[in-house]
Amino acid sequence: MLHITLLYGAVREGRQSIRAAKAVENALIATGKAQVTFIDIAQYHLPVMEQRLKDMPNPPEHLLEISHALASADGIILATPEYNNSYSGALKNAVDYFTKEWSKKPMGVVTASAGIQGGINASNLLQLLILAIDGFAMPTKLLVPEVDKNITAEGEVQNERLAKNINRFVEDFLWFTEAIAKQKIAQ
Repeated sequence: MLHITLLYGAVREGRQSIRAAKAVENALIATGKAQVTFIDIAQYHLPVMEQRLKDMPNPPEHLLEISHALASADGIILATPEYNNSYSGALKNAVDYFTKEWSKKPMGVVTASAGIQGGINASNLLQLLILAIDGFAMPTKLLVPEVDKNITAEGEVQNERLAKNINRFVEDFLWFTEAIAKQKIAQ
């Protein structure tokens, strides 16, 4: 079974994109091939990063918890809303705390918006960020348009086309993650 960490990066009140993250978590679990650790950074109240985790003499327990979830994962999914044509600042702040945790990890991108483009600009920028932090960006991205209309608060998908897109994304992500995991074992 693959260990997947899903890092959801929005802290704003009334956030809707968490629906997309929950839908992906549900789809991953439904495959029976993945164990999912869901990290909602809103629960961690991370201050603006002044020092990376690796440089902290006495790091807070919550940073160690996130670090362990990232480091022990076979693959990581970053999920975010699109704010001002980019990913959330809260997600970027969380990413910046960590270094080695990202190295050579297969990573998928999930973006959501209230509009019809589903966070395409945020998704493109997240793939660049993944490359910059030494991760492997999966080419397939999941864009979730009109998230508030298409997914319930519990992550239940209300749109057949979107359900197919989520399942395809999950299948591709698990294949991508397994392929890289096998290569790591072979080395």
